[in-house]
Amino acid sequence: MKKWKTLFITVCMAFLLGFGGIVSHAATHVPALEAAKQEGSDITVKNYGDPENSDYSFRLKRTEQTTCTWTDASGVNGKKPYHQKGASIERWGQMVTSDAQKGKISCYLTNMGNYKGKSTNLKITFTDWPDYRTQSGERYYPVVGVVLSLTTDLYGLTFSDIWYEAKLEIFDDQGNPLKVDMTYRAEDLDYGQILGISKNDSLSGMNIPEDSRVYYKEEDGFHYFYADNIDSQEYEKDSVQIQYEDTSVFTLRVGGGVALPGTCTYEKYVTKQLQEAYSKFEIYMEGERTVEEVNEGGVTLGWIAGSAKGYGKFITPTPQKNVSKTDIHGSEPYEYQVNFKIPECQPADYYEYIVMTDTLPEAVTCDTVTVFDADNEKEVTSSFDIQTEKGVQDKVEVRAKDTSSGWIYGKTLEVRITVHKRPDYIFGNSNEINNTAFLKTDLGEKESKPVTNRFYFQIQTEVKNGTITSSDQKAEAGSTKKIQYAPEEGFELESISVDGNTIDPSKFPSEYSFTKLNADHQIKVIYNRNPVLTITKEVKGAYEPYGVPTFLFRISGEDIDGGKRTFYRMISFDDPFGEEEIRRKSVTVNVPAGTWTVCEIEVARYRFTGIKEVEHGTVKGEEAELQTLDHNDAKATFCNELSNYRNLSHNDVTVNRFGKEVGE
Repeated sequence: MKKWKTLFITVCMAFLLGFGGIVSHAATHVPALEAAKQEGSDITVKNYGDPENSDYSFRLKRTEQTTCTWTDASGVNGKKPYHQKGASIERWGQMVTSDAQKGKISCYLTNMGNYKGKSTNLKITFTDWPDYRTQSGERYYPVVGVVLSLTTDLYGLTFSDIWYEAKLEIFDDQGNPLKVDMTYRAEDLDYGQILGISKNDSLSGMNIPEDSRVYYKEEDGFHYFYADNIDSQEYEKDSVQIQYEDTSVFTLRVGGGVALPGTCTYEKYVTKQLQEAYSKFEIYMEGERTVEEVNEGGVTLGWIAGSAKGYGKFITPTPQKNVSKTDIHGSEPYEYQVNFKIPECQPADYYEYIVMTDTLPEAVTCDTVTVFDADNEKEVTSSFDIQTEKGVQDKVEVRAKDTSSGWIYGKTLEVRITVHKRPDYIFGNSNEINNTAFLKTDLGEKESKPVTNRFYFQIQTEVKNGTITSSDQKAEAGSTKKIQYAPEEGFELESISVDGNTIDPSKFPSEYSFTKLNADHQIKVIYNRNPVLTITKEVKGAYEPYGVPTFLFRISGEDIDGGKRTFYRMISFDDPFGEEEIRRKSVTVNVPAGTWTVCEIEVARYRFTGIKEVEHGTVKGEEAELQTLDHNDAKATFCNELSNYRNLSHNDVTVNRFGKEVGE
């Protein structure tokens, strides 16, 4: 605002001095800070310099394409419009010479910013503030207009000392009403300046700085803020910020006088000196209907009531980080998604730079980085410089190439980082990793909330003729996973293979453990049916007085894995039978695949007569050598007959019975 004030020349000074000493109403002033403390007050106190609420980020402002069309539909002759450019400002306006012009004077400004992709237009209709009249109904006609800066993000309404009402309507580039959420700010209220805000408008909030010295009054359906700081005209904190919500029209009352209506009379307010000042101003417009290049601001007698500049730039948005999946199988790729919305704002508030950074966990490495316009699902990677620094921890940096490009503002951007687990990375006590992303602008840095991933591997299990731990279970990366297995009844462990490699089954008879898991694995366990040896005893003749005939067999040999084993089996004939009668009885034994020698331990009174009915084996003297290498069954029949039954029992052989058979 200081730049504007330095443009006022003597005419403006006369305007200000014309009020000096006329009105004093300090006793009736209510500080706005005090009003804000009242219960139910609409006024909010802010720290000076705090950023504006980004939900109300739109601001009307001059652009390079801004034009202004001034109209007066009153029919009054001798209209006195003006359009002038100075060194740094441009002004459009008109002197008001008749009540017939009330509500008929307006200007239409095109290309006053951009809202959600639509060029914004502004219509301002100037209407007399009806309370301002002399006691006899007379009035002094002011100058009204608009002023825009050519060098800063600033626009305003210009008035003379008389209070005026301005209706502002916002349209889109098709001329339709455009509802916006916007911020309007009255910058640096000075002595006698007044801002009125209609209560009927869609107000979301009114804010003043914490050490503001402005005063407040509520009257005739308006909130009024004004100043009484003639000794401190450069006190910038005497400001007011208004937020409008979902509105296309609002009304301001702006005054250049030293008092509110009703606090003084018109006759005292308008002095001869001020009237002379208007006469001088009128000279500037004689014969001028087009642009006039001037270096002084004599045509600007009013107060600049609005500013496209807010309390400060928008804060850095907080990024949100997501992940395409939380449970990661081994080295399968997955995607980090970093979302952030760039506030919708005007060029004066554009960021100097926008940089997203993500230092990835050690466990993963970066594959690709792409950027999307998430609102339109459109890839915009080409608008960003992307750097990936490979190392112990990969570092990703995504930087907007041109932050002065308007398309980026108001957009939700999504950075997609595809990664996968490093093959050589081994997890320790936990299979989880956490990661955050940062968004940095010239206004600071914000960090996302962390996302968590868990890594697992799968062990493919397979078993034949038995049971084994299921393959469906997820094995945490870095952990130890125990695989247990067992045979079906009648089967024995034959082989184990891990990842296609055969291991010694005797070292892992019932379980196998994978430690520090860092890959998928396969384990296959095969059980084969235990072969059955059937030994049959055929006996001819019995001698009942001497007891039950009993026979003992020894089965010894070597299994397929080289293990030596011995089994014993016994056959007894409990039922009595005659001397010439032939009896048969069998016994079975489950043995591993191998070669087995079966022999009968010699007993008294029965003589060995031979071996017959041999299957899968051969007879070697008084022994049968049976083969079960192919897991087949084998059998043999041992024959005896009664030979001598004097002085001996049939079962002189002592039989030792064991709780567990030898070799089993």
